[in-house]
Amino acid sequence: KALVDKTLSGLMKSGEINKIYAKWFTSPIPPKNVNLNLPMNAQLQEAIKHPNDKGI
Repeated sequence: KALVDKTLSGLMKSGEINKIYAKWFTSPIPPKNVNLNLPMNAQLQEAIKHPNDKGI
């Protein structure tokens, strides 16, 4: 749990989580280039700004 918490917290603080989210949820996904077109909602954006292990 500590390793996962540290890793996810690092992704959130660096902003890298936004690139990963965009890759899978707002960009074409190979091989069929399907785009889910699912922008990040305000609740998830807030959770990323203030990471904790309490849940949403």
